[in-house]
Amino acid sequence: MAYSALAVANAFIERAKEGKLPDLTPMKLQKLLFYVQSWYLKQRGSPLFDDNFARWTHGPVIPSIYHEFKGYGSGVIQAPGSTVVPRPSSSNPFAYEVVVPEINRNDQDAIGFIDEVIRVYGQLSGWQLSQMTHQAGTAWQISGAPDGGPIPLNVMAEHIHPGNR
Repeated sequence: MAYSALAVANAFIERAKEGKLPDLTPMKLQKLLFYVQSWYLKQRGSPLFDDNFARWTHGPVIPSIYHEFKGYGSGVIQAPGSTVVPRPSSSNPFAYEVVVPEINRNDQDAIGFIDEVIRVYGQLSGWQLSQMTHQAGTAWQISGAPDGGPIPLNVMAEHIHPGNR
């Protein structure tokens, strides 16, 4: 089951608020999402979440996640992201509610991937992670110019970073 990118982003934010992930900036969040999606694709053959990465100047970016957290600039993210959805129990077609998407707390596979990405990459800064995505042979680097175009899922799975192809 693929989650929303915002639900997975919120899982990283939750761990940061618990003190398990230092200095979670919007850039760092983007790169951690890129690595968790890449590793999940490589190991499971399907995406963990349902959004695509674009090739931006500072590496792979999910535009919707960028817009959700851009207000933090280069600062630490303080709160989870939310979305507006129709209120399911209302007969009013204009009734909406704000929800904070989450991954299923019983999904140990997804939680395990998130925790492993934190273990491997969590101590690095957003800039360090961005530099890693720019290395020769990475999915970001081989998929084209930083023109906002998509990074294909199969390329992400096969070209995570040079030491792990």
